[in-house]
Amino acid sequence: MVERSEYTVSFLRIPYQVKLCFATIVSPNYLSYARVLADSVALQAPDAEFRVLIVGRPDPHVATAVEKTGLTVIYAHDLGLADFDHLSYKYDIVELNTALKPSFLKSIFALGFDKVVYLDPDIRLYAPPAPVLEALDGAAEILLIPHALAPVMDGFRPSDIDFMRTGSFNLGFIGLRKGVQAFAMLDWWEKRCLSHGFNDPSFGTFVDQKWLDLAPSYFEAVQVLKHPGCNVAYWNLHERCVAKAEGRYLVNGLPLIFFHFSGVNASAPEILSRHQNRHVLLSGTALAELVRDYCTQLLVANHQEWSKLPYAFGALDNGARITPTMRRAACVAGMNATLPFDPNSHLQQALHSAGLVPSAGQEIPAVTTMNFRGTDRRVAWTNALIRLLARIIGVGRVSLLIRYATFLGWGNNYAAVLLDRPFELRHIDERKVEPQ
Repeated sequence: MVERSEYTVSFLRIPYQVKLCFATIVSPNYLSYARVLADSVALQAPDAEFRVLIVGRPDPHVATAVEKTGLTVIYAHDLGLADFDHLSYKYDIVELNTALKPSFLKSIFALGFDKVVYLDPDIRLYAPPAPVLEALDGAAEILLIPHALAPVMDGFRPSDIDFMRTGSFNLGFIGLRKGVQAFAMLDWWEKRCLSHGFNDPSFGTFVDQKWLDLAPSYFEAVQVLKHPGCNVAYWNLHERCVAKAEGRYLVNGLPLIFFHFSGVNASAPEILSRHQNRHVLLSGTALAELVRDYCTQLLVANHQEWSKLPYAFGALDNGARITPTMRRAACVAGMNATLPFDPNSHLQQALHSAGLVPSAGQEIPAVTTMNFRGTDRRVAWTNALIRLLARIIGVGRVSLLIRYATFLGWGNNYAAVLLDRPFELRHIDERKVEPQ
């Protein structure tokens, strides 16, 4: 394990006078987002540095695209994580990008920065981030922003229930100032993200984000920033009015500091986000103009080409697609997951013997509460089978079966059953991370 206080990375050490760094994380298909964010940081925080972590491999196509961006980057393997192959296999693209966040932020502090502000790549600054910097210049070592400042349960999504499932704070933003509390939090957060950074709300985890609900209880010098112009997004527009006056965007009458364009589609600027169903963009409004202009900037930043760059860790070495169940199988207790991307490895042979390797073209689309349709014929047939089963074995037994199915959906349990392996019911973090 690389000592975190002596990170060996490809960044140049900073000039003494530069103390603030903005940072983001992308896979190559999001390079245009990083470029747009970097441009806005240069405009609104010109004295700050900007660094990018690329979650991918520097193959010729990616390296050429990165060079064209002009960004200062490192690649994920440069973080020095000894078991990176296992991490990049067990986590999908979203999980891995978020799980590496604490390690990346620690590597930036190791370069000598005093303050680090992380922003998701689909964010753009519209005014100087004074509220953020003032908080970090004050008592805060750890600065968080809630999803919302007012409750919402109007039948649309997202709602308070969603915030409880995915976390009170949105980790598309975190501000940190070097100090005992910030470094202690990063050590703890890094261990949790690298071991349990799964997108599994039913189990109680949501990537890197939900862990930080515990931060105000576990650490001192944590501050919650409630400026309405910071981290404006689809999840808090029920309480925030976006307007434009004298060429500036305002939110509830205050300057828009940064907007989080989560779920935007550069080719469909008339849609606010694919993750919500509450808001419709109305032509001629400031919000519609904001989204349209951002989409245009993405396209200018070569989004149509770079968005097609493949994910380096989405397939085995022979090109076979890795399914979610295959990824979770690497975490089953007692499983030999050495060389997980090798189709001849012990793990892949076990998966093949258990019938868990999909045939070519066999892909089941993801179903979420946002795209679920109760009127679908397959749903109707499934419900009919459940009613029939309840008549045959009894309602109580079917209820137990459904509860057991829910349990199988947690963590690695489903993969363990298919591989005929025991459950791991304990919550153990076996990673050894050196303190900073």
